[in-house]
Amino acid sequence: MIYKIISNKYLRIALFFLVIQQIIVASSTYFIARLAQSFADNGPLLPYMLLFAASLVVVYVPAYFCVTNTERAKYDAHKLYNDTFHTVFLGKTYLLSSDELQSTAMTTLAQESNYTLETVIDSIFDISALVLNVLFNVLVIAWFLDGTLLLSYAVGIVVASMFVHFRRHTLKTAAKTDQQSRLSLTAKLFDSWDNVVIFNKHNYTLYNNIVQKSFATAKNNSVKSTSIQHINSSLGMIILMLPVFVITGFIFNKNWNDAATMAVLIATLPRQIQLLQMCYALIGYHTSIGVIKTMLDGILAVLQPTNVDLDTYIQVDQIRVKQTGEIFDSTQLPKKGRVTLIGSNGVGKSCMLLKLKDHYQERAYYLPAKHNLYFNYKTDQTHKGSTGQQLIKQIQEIREDDQSIVVMLDEWDAHLDRENTQIIDQYLDELAQTRLVMDVRH
Repeated sequence: MIYKIISNKYLRIALFFLVIQQIIVASSTYFIARLAQSFADNGPLLPYMLLFAASLVVVYVPAYFCVTNTERAKYDAHKLYNDTFHTVFLGKTYLLSSDELQSTAMTTLAQESNYTLETVIDSIFDISALVLNVLFNVLVIAWFLDGTLLLSYAVGIVVASMFVHFRRHTLKTAAKTDQQSRLSLTAKLFDSWDNVVIFNKHNYTLYNNIVQKSFATAKNNSVKSTSIQHINSSLGMIILMLPVFVITGFIFNKNWNDAATMAVLIATLPRQIQLLQMCYALIGYHTSIGVIKTMLDGILAVLQPTNVDLDTYIQVDQIRVKQTGEIFDSTQLPKKGRVTLIGSNGVGKSCMLLKLKDHYQERAYYLPAKHNLYFNYKTDQTHKGSTGQQLIKQIQEIREDDQSIVVMLDEWDAHLDRENTQIIDQYLDELAQTRLVMDVRH
């Protein structure tokens, strides 16, 4: 699934231009080596100087296409994750009974998924750039100097990677803890508006204490994860440098009296130092692979929710129909009319509506007491009004624009005054003349 989300056409286009860009970068190494060689041998200098200068300028052309297509790739990946989220959760109304799942899912969709996918795409691009840069440039330098230089890089990278591989469990654990604490903090920040704006001292004090602790926990876990990555990368870099330094010293000693070779070696020495820094970055990314995988597992886990058995929350023999006084039977529903569910708190009246919505799917319209559902009237800037006035507009819109055969309302009168309750009650009676209206009263 993750390959489908990330590997879109724009990422492939960006990687194509990246290859072109790194070939140009490697050509600059080739031209500077040729320039040094010609200088030592009293050969022509101007052609290689011009070609070297041109390579430094032309490289920005493919770089432009790399950057723009990478940005497109990020948005397409996030959109595809959003579309997958819709596919997974569409119509699973029974999941509304899990507040914890809703909080995690919404935080992941709105924030963590975007952050993770951007990190993954940036990492793919950066790792590819580093690998191509090191590979092409080492090949050019080794071709001019000594083939064993290529071997030293290969040995260093393999041994350093093995070291990092053995440390992967520690990294993965730290990364998972870091992500969980970050998600927990984000979920709490979503509650800030009511607690801060209303400013009931009791509620605000409790909320602020919890948030401050969450910030401290998230910071500590983030620092710990970053620290482990840095230490592993540094040790891996030292392991990588040893064979490269040994072989470079050997080449120095072997070609001490060869002016042309020494000129190439000295001219490409800054590039070799740069390559070592890139290898350091590669080792750093190697240590981050486990971290990135953990982040991906986190956003993918949301797309695999556990089923919720609503029947465990429903006491069927305790739910009655207000209009008849009889026990509610979900298998014997009329095609139209009004069915109001009554019963003590906790017997599962709301869960019964969720179960029926899950059964009817798009043939039923479900309106919870608190929601962020989109309505046409909200596009009008003058739609502001009381809770009752907005509910009236919602019911009018349902009656005029929705073709569902069943309309369900959960505790719609929870925050209404007597006048609005009577008005809406009349609206529902009128709607019940042509459809089945089921509601739970507060």
